Amino acid sequence: MSKGVIYIMTTAVSGLIKIGKTQSKQYQERMRFLEANGYYNVVGLKRCFAIEVEDYDAKESLLHEIFAKHRVGSSELFALEYDLVQQLLLSFDGTVIFPSQQNKEKTFEKITKVRQQGQRFSFYKKGIQDGDTVSFVNDNSITAVVVGEREVECGGQIWHLSPLARKIFEDKGRANASGAYQGAAYFTFNGTKLKDLPDIDNEK
Repeated sequence: MSKGVIYIMTTAVSGLIKIGKTQSKQYQERMRFLEANGYYNVVGLKRCFAIEVEDYDAKESLLHEIFAKHRVGSSELFALEYDLVQQLLLSFDGTVIFPSQQNKEKTFEKITKVRQQGQRFSFYKKGIQDGDTVSFVNDNSITAVVVGEREVECGGQIWHLSPLARKIFEDKGRANASGAYQGAAYFTFNGTKLKDLPDIDNEK
């Protein structure tokens, strides 16, 4: 079995990622090329996660098959949240090469916990309705409008809270190396963090 790298890259388009593969010795060169030139008419590619595994061809094909419904044409672009793919890649037997010094087990546990919390969160259960505005916890000038049970609109795009929090932190140069964010911890409604708001069903 041949050893190589499977990687995830984010793009300038919210919710659109690239899942690809390359030989281990070509990884750095491949990343530099994609970051400089884009892919499939999509620009702003940025390395996000990479793991070196055995039989990388078959494993990448498996990922493409699993996420086939989210694939853009015949490209390696997928309309997915990257932490879901990262969570799956972390379950493979391999060595994380980006971000460097990342602990596989701890990162997997953190992403799993964050995703579970994010899946449970509901604006509607907090009494927040479509059209209401939430603010970023560290900068009240950054706001988003609720457009669904778990979605907001910000900058003309639809986001889940966790990817939006990650994007804001990246723009500020303060991104978390694991890429895992509990979105409800980074936005407020009427001055209270979303995660601290009680469910309206629990109020007496």
